[in-house]
Amino acid sequence: MTIARLDGATRLYGIVGHPIAQARSPEVMTAWLQRTGRNAILVPLHVPPESFDQAMKGLMLLGNLDGLVITVPYKARALALTDACLPMAAQVGAVNALRRNADGSWHGGIFDGTGLVGALRAEGFEPAGRRIKMLGAGGAGSAVAIALADAGARALDIFDTDAERAASLARRVAGHYPACDARVAADPASLDGHDLLINCTPIGMRPGDGMPAPFGRLDPGLFVVDIIMKPQTTPLAEHARACGCRVMNGIPMLDRQVEAVMSFFMEQPA
Repeated sequence: MTIARLDGATRLYGIVGHPIAQARSPEVMTAWLQRTGRNAILVPLHVPPESFDQAMKGLMLLGNLDGLVITVPYKARALALTDACLPMAAQVGAVNALRRNADGSWHGGIFDGTGLVGALRAEGFEPAGRRIKMLGAGGAGSAVAIALADAGARALDIFDTDAERAASLARRVAGHYPACDARVAADPASLDGHDLLINCTPIGMRPGDGMPAPFGRLDPGLFVVDIIMKPQTTPLAEHARACGCRVMNGIPMLDRQVEAVMSFFMEQPA
């Protein structure tokens, strides 16, 4: 990628994480900014955990910094840095984007789940009225669950190896979206009556990983999403394809998330 312009007037955005070398956002979001004619770039910022609070205070004082993308493991910690946040961020208890407003205040939002919902709809799958099985109730799973409930999902069956974490997420979804039947799933591999299976765990990311649950033959009408981006295919995805299922990895989710984050950044530029 060739940067069209970089000078003293260039506005800065950053992505904060630990580690950060795997992030695709600097390339993708800088290209978006350049295509839209803005003199701005997004740069990777590696912030070690023990330096997070001090580093963020310094970064947020920079006069030419307009926004920050927040990635693993800081989404929950970054919520405390906001002066205000979007309702979904408050429901999830985390942010993955911070925007500096014209008055110098910082506004937070979370767009992981929004990106997934947008990607599903682009594939012709409408979450409203659907019964969905989710594996993983951590940061990504929480954002996805809230966004699916907000999109009108009829039921969410949530499994996590930490049963209390799954129960906590189910209670949170039910509290904010009582029309969505959110509950803990006892068996990760049971898929009776489900329209969509989403893997929000990291299982499948490392060489030698198997599937996140001992799935047998899958109904070919099941839509299977593994939000892992690297590698682009996983044992779960390969198994689902062999069963005739429609499969999506995490890249379309990221692409839609980029659109949502950049729209958020541009709503009230500094």
